[in-house]
Amino acid sequence: MDFCQNLPGDVRRKCLELGGFLARFKRVLIAFSGGADSTFLTCFAKDVAGLDVLLCLAVTPFVSRREREGARLAARRLGCSMEEIPLNLLEHPQVRRNDRRRCYHCKTVILRAMTDRAGRRGCDAVLDGTHAGDLSKDRPGLLALKELGVLSPLAASGWTKADIREAARRAGLFNWAKPSQSCLATRIAHGEPLDEAGLVRVELAEALLWDLGCRQVRVRFRAGEARIEAAAEDLSGLTVEPARSLIVGRFMELGFRRVVVDLTPYGAEGDEGAEASRDATVK
Repeated sequence: MDFCQNLPGDVRRKCLELGGFLARFKRVLIAFSGGADSTFLTCFAKDVAGLDVLLCLAVTPFVSRREREGARLAARRLGCSMEEIPLNLLEHPQVRRNDRRRCYHCKTVILRAMTDRAGRRGCDAVLDGTHAGDLSKDRPGLLALKELGVLSPLAASGWTKADIREAARRAGLFNWAKPSQSCLATRIAHGEPLDEAGLVRVELAEALLWDLGCRQVRVRFRAGEARIEAAAEDLSGLTVEPARSLIVGRFMELGFRRVVVDLTPYGAEGDEGAEASRDATVK
């Protein structure tokens, strides 16, 4: 597969830079989520750079079943082997207390496990799908990458989210338009301690909205209130019957005391990373 044909000149240059970055390696472990960024990186590393690629998925209470199953399917479609590392992040007090450095502590635990796995599997490096646009956002987890020596080839060679989507679309990648997702912990307000019950409550609430056909959705949880954020095209369908009664009834069963819909479309503040201060986006 050739990502570089028929791309704009600036993106072709980035292809060459990405290939040069990867040329020093033979076997790499890629932190994989099944999202557009890590999928694109995997395809480029495997099919363009010719590397031996091992995918690695962190299975944690912060990743929904829907996203785990999506990552497994994506790995199969890519023809890559993928290993899963179960991690109970709630065992770590610095993660559980959910302060503004939670993402840093969480990433440290996950990436330390992946670097250990990479060493045992004979990999030259651990790579992730961080892109250039992520570097200008408030993402405490980026410090963990630096401290543990995890490399971000897309960011290093200047790839933006728009570049990745366009190259992936032209290459025929199956998930080039997949909306960016984020871990379940981002739904809980900073300062409210994390527990398994709260994360499961949010996951089940969002599962209902996905089943109703939403294309992009978040359920924020604070002080017993569920605040639904959705894409512009999904908002109107949430407040009409029978969807409204179904949502309210199910959310009350899950233990929410109040349900509100944020009429500001999800992502309206800017691009897909507009809520970077809240969301550690799945790459």
